[in-house]
Amino acid sequence: MSARGYDGTSISAIATESGLPASSIYYHFSSKLGILTAIIERGSHRFLEGVSLAAFPPENSHRENVFELLERGQRGIEATPEFVQLQFVIMFNSPAGVVNAAVEQTRAEEREGLRVGLAAAYADLGETTAGVIASELVDFVGAAFDGIFVAGRPGSATTKANIRLLAEATDALAKSVLARN
Repeated sequence: MSARGYDGTSISAIATESGLPASSIYYHFSSKLGILTAIIERGSHRFLEGVSLAAFPPENSHRENVFELLERGQRGIEATPEFVQLQFVIMFNSPAGVVNAAVEQTRAEEREGLRVGLAAAYADLGETTAGVIASELVDFVGAAFDGIFVAGRPGSATTKANIRLLAEATDALAKSVLARN
């Protein structure tokens, strides 16, 4: 599915690739959507396992905390590149509806994890202030983070440099949010 998209993948192609009879696939998953849902759920679980939301060292600056959070996300992507690719293929190549619902649910969970991580990066400012910063920046940071991996390869020097720039931009924006509130 990550190569052909949801609509371009048939149960018979899945059976051929997996070496399983189509009847076994239908028995365990009942439909192509069932397979996709299982793949998305398993991939999401593996990705989120790789993105630790452990506390940041107290001596870190906010910028260092954000950088560490983004590096944790990069490690999650490096651990599950096919899952991330599948998410993008489905988001960009499938009509809205049931198929995208599975991806949208996963993306919502990832967004919430990023929001929690951003709040943790600014936790020393107090729960309310950290929450405001995280809520205002989560969509920007998420979109920019996705863009880094659409434009480059995980683990490359360019990707690492872009993650550092995103951490700097996020911290500058957080200061702007603080000034407004």
